[in-house]
Amino acid sequence: MEKIELLKEYGIDVEASLEFWGDMNSYNESLKEFKDSLDDKLKNLEYYKDTDDFNNYGILAHSTKSEAKYLGFMKDAEIFLQHEMAGKESNKDFITSNFNNLKDTILKIKNLLDNYFEGIDTTVKKIIIADDSNIMLNFIEKNIGDDYQILRANNGKEAIDILNNDNIYAILLDLNMPNMNGFQVLDYMKEKELFDKVPVIIITGDDTEETIKKAFTYPILDVLNKPFKEENIKRILVAIKSFYEKE
Repeated sequence: MEKIELLKEYGIDVEASLEFWGDMNSYNESLKEFKDSLDDKLKNLEYYKDTDDFNNYGILAHSTKSEAKYLGFMKDAEIFLQHEMAGKESNKDFITSNFNNLKDTILKIKNLLDNYFEGIDTTVKKIIIADDSNIMLNFIEKNIGDDYQILRANNGKEAIDILNNDNIYAILLDLNMPNMNGFQVLDYMKEKELFDKVPVIIITGDDTEETIKKAFTYPILDVLNKPFKEENIKRILVAIKSFYEKE
C-alpha cells in the first residue's frame, strides 16, 4: 500500500490539505512537526485537566484542533473542538468523562503517523549552487524542483562557508568565480576529504579539453557545459541520488 493511502484510509483529506500547503514536501514537514508534538500535547492536556487549569486546557485543545484541521484530520478536529469548548466553559465533568477518548485519539494519530513516516526520508536536501552569474543561479534554481532547498553562493569562499556550516546534499560548482574559484574549492574538499560525503557537479562555460581533464582529476560526478537545459539538470539529480544509493 502506498504511504499516502494510509492517510486516506484513516479519513484524512489529503487533497484539501495539499491545496493549503502547496506541495507534498511542505505537507510532510508540517505533518512530522505535528507528530513530534503529540506527546507533549497529551502530557500538558493531562496536567491541565488534573490541576483544573481549564483556561490553558481550552487554549491547547484549540491549537491542536487548528493544526489537525490544517493537516486534514477533520474528524479528530471535532473531538479537539469539543474539549476546547469544555475548557472555555470550565466543564470539568465533560473533560474528566471524555479525556480517555481524547487520549486515544491522540495516540491513534501518533501511531498512524509513526507508520506513515517509517522509511520516509524527511530530511531537507540542501544543494549549494556556486556561480557568480545571478542569471545562471536563477535558471538552475527554477529548474531544480521543489524537493530541494537551494543555497546560493556567488564565489568559492561563500560556497565553503556554507559547506562548513550546514548539512549539504550536493554542490553545483562553477569553475570561474571571483575571490576563490572552483578549483580552489575542489582543492579544499580534497584536503578535508569531503568528496565521499558530498557529491560535486561542475558547471562551466570553459569546455576546453585541458579544463575538463583537470576537473576530472578530482572525484566529481559530472561536468555540465554551459549553456545547458532542464533535462541536463534532471540527469545530474539522478546521478546525485545514485551517489547516495551506493552507500
